[in-house]
Amino acid sequence: MRKALVAALVVLVLTVAWTSGTRAASPIKIGAPLLLTGTGAYVGGASKETLEMIVSAFNKAGGVNGRPIEIVYYDEEAKPDVAVSVVKRLIQKDQVQAILGISTSWTAMPVIPVIEQAKVPAILLAASTAIVDPVKPWVFKTVPDDRITVSKMLSDMESKGIKRIALTSSQDAFGDGGRTEITSQVAAHNIKIVFDERYNMDDTDITPLLSKIKNTDAQAVVNWSSRRALVVMTNNYRQIGLQLPLYHSNAALSPDFIEATGKNAEGVRTASAKILAGDSLADNDPQKKVIIGYMKAFKEKYGKEGTQFGAIAFDAFNILTAALKKAPDDKAKLRDAIEQTKGYVGVMGIFTYGPKDHSGLSRDSLVMYEVQGGSWKPFK
Repeated sequence: MRKALVAALVVLVLTVAWTSGTRAASPIKIGAPLLLTGTGAYVGGASKETLEMIVSAFNKAGGVNGRPIEIVYYDEEAKPDVAVSVVKRLIQKDQVQAILGISTSWTAMPVIPVIEQAKVPAILLAASTAIVDPVKPWVFKTVPDDRITVSKMLSDMESKGIKRIALTSSQDAFGDGGRTEITSQVAAHNIKIVFDERYNMDDTDITPLLSKIKNTDAQAVVNWSSRRALVVMTNNYRQIGLQLPLYHSNAALSPDFIEATGKNAEGVRTASAKILAGDSLADNDPQKKVIIGYMKAFKEKYGKEGTQFGAIAFDAFNILTAALKKAPDDKAKLRDAIEQTKGYVGVMGIFTYGPKDHSGLSRDSLVMYEVQGGSWKPFK
């Protein structure tokens, strides 16, 4: 009887130990719906490369309290219906603990109701202010939004004495967001819009639209679009001989844009995060070390320069995993932990979220850039 009891206790202890070990080692799934195909594949591709790089290092360092992170990737294809479908799949079938992804504003907007209804914490990698304004309880983002980007850009124009601008924008959620902010902020910067027309993001020739700008008294042109539309607009702009300063949305800040436009990119300006200004930052800037570290690690891993599209995933992952360490198994508590992020020093800026702010960045996170000698250079 005594031997049988001892044997039973041994089995019980081993079973508990095995079960506990299994639970401790079970992965935490994070869904990553990213743009991985088509003309904008470089956007989601950079995010995916960054995630693969840092997840590996994170798991080797012990993961979340001993549990590894598992990323479940899907291609959102820059199509709203596909984005909704893959987000539903991640939530319902893959049972992810959180969402980290969605690469475009026009696919972000239709997935937000799905995320909110399911009550799954999500950090999106798209720019539109409308993603977080008004605040959606379960949705955050790490991309500088239209509001602060436009503010930075218009301030630069005002400092250079530009008082009249021509505005072009794409007919999608990203173009809508930028255009809305520009039209609402110009008066505060003593700037007047003398031309305002839109085009389809898939247009391959917008020279007729751009030719109209020649008949205005604009002193500069602002274009708010993304992906291939940036390239088409820039090439057409130079083809018809427009010489006015050209300001693009922050989506242009990429080596791919310069590669696709060549000499036509010279002089193009934008406002964006400090990621390409790391070496020129003051030594006491808390972001300098983070930016240089990320860029070095990415270059060593992939043999190419890091971009903002990878950096937004880097920051989102670090914010999310810091919150997961506080609340790995409870989605509501995880959401609260993300919202309580204070002073996280990232590549894209210094993030502080709150109940009324799920964007987390200020205009101080941004600098002005200009293409000079075939590369993006910070300038004042």
